[in-house]
Amino acid sequence: MSKADAKTTIIVSPRERFGEATAALQSIIEQTAAPYRLVYVDAGAPEHVSREIGALCAAHGFTHLRHRDMLSPNQARNRGLAEAATPNVVFIDNDVFVAAGWLAALERCAAETGAEVVVPLTCQKRPLHTEIHQAGGSFTTDLARFMARPSADLMVEREHHLQGRKVSEVTLERGETQCCEFHCVLVRRAVLTAQGGLDEGLLATREHIDFSMAVLRDGGRLMFEPASVVTYVIPGRDSPITREDRAFFCLRWSPEWQKRSLRRFAKKWDFEGAPYARRAGKLLTWRLHMGVARPMARRLPLVSRAPLLERAAAGAATRALALWSLALAWRHARRTPPRPAAAPAE
Repeated sequence: MSKADAKTTIIVSPRERFGEATAALQSIIEQTAAPYRLVYVDAGAPEHVSREIGALCAAHGFTHLRHRDMLSPNQARNRGLAEAATPNVVFIDNDVFVAAGWLAALERCAAETGAEVVVPLTCQKRPLHTEIHQAGGSFTTDLARFMARPSADLMVEREHHLQGRKVSEVTLERGETQCCEFHCVLVRRAVLTAQGGLDEGLLATREHIDFSMAVLRDGGRLMFEPASVVTYVIPGRDSPITREDRAFFCLRWSPEWQKRSLRRFAKKWDFEGAPYARRAGKLLTWRLHMGVARPMARRLPLVSRAPLLERAAAGAATRALALWSLALAWRHARRTPPRPAAAPAE
């Protein structure tokens, strides 16, 4: 079968770094049965990574969209979406590895259930496909009440189902779910057209919840399909944030981007001033701390042997990174501002 028979366009876009990008794309190539189309949104990657990605795309007939400037996740997804013409699209982050049969299982679930969105079993860490990150998810304690009248009082803080459990320890079944994540998700392209694309005002957080809520508001369904398995490789000691990844990681998780996103989310769903919105705004630097500052502090001579000094060094580094991330956010706003939300289709 040729690409002309493809039902799905896979859109790969940056999540928070580039160090796993080439290997993750190779995983897709090796584990995905044709036919499918693939659009790779390469935004701000180091030159050597971009060359590797470009070579793989050229060899396999994929579309390679190179942007020298960094883009927010929804900006990148919308750039890829503009290139898609198939009935379905899959959004997948550039640090996600897939298991054999993953795409066919998503397509089969969509065809058999008629769902607008299909969510795979998303695992985390290495060894691949062994520990659950999310087996579907929830954003509210009472979906019927929430959809009748959205209220922050009904929102839940922890939306991941079975996070941290071993795949071998649980029995999973296909079923409806409230929430997807953009690590990997299949979406009917008509849904995105009707919504006017993804909201680029959500720069760094809550974009997956916003999208899930909008699908349900419009009468759509989200299905969890455990026969499709992918793994998000979380930054850690076995896969650290590299020096050349720091700028994008710090922009992606900048307190400024997170604050703008939370304000946008709260205003859009009329959550302004609610305790949920205030609580969400209190944890804005933990990724900078855990992903970059602590690893930097551990590498300092003598400091790594003294826990109090290590904590102090990591705290100082976190504050410095937050300031740098603010400068990066200002630069991004000047060079590649979010596009205004498109009008939903009539």
